Amino acid sequence: MRSFKTLTDYAQATHQDQHSVTVDYDIFVNVPRLDGKDLRAVQKLYKAEDLDFRLKPNSAAVDRGTALPNVTDGFSGRAPDLGALEVGQQVPHYGPR
Repeated sequence: MRSFKTLTDYAQATHQDQHSVTVDYDIFVNVPRLDGKDLRAVQKLYKAEDLDFRLKPNSAAVDRGTALPNVTDGFSGRAPDLGALEVGQQVPHYGPR
């Protein structure tokens, strides 16, 4: 089995994941890093309103997607952002108004 130090090394050697982007928790406005060995934190129930999955404006996930007609319409910037929420767009409201 081969192993690679970075995603870039893997992509160059295998020609797979050529367009993949390495991201971490720091791309989000407020999503705490979870430690899989900390059972109290992993099993904790979180309130959705306490988390903010919007991307930070200059994070590695901004403008890194691919435009797909009828799917990514209305993106701002050079390309769609990775993730469900486009930077600078209104956060959708779900449920009763």
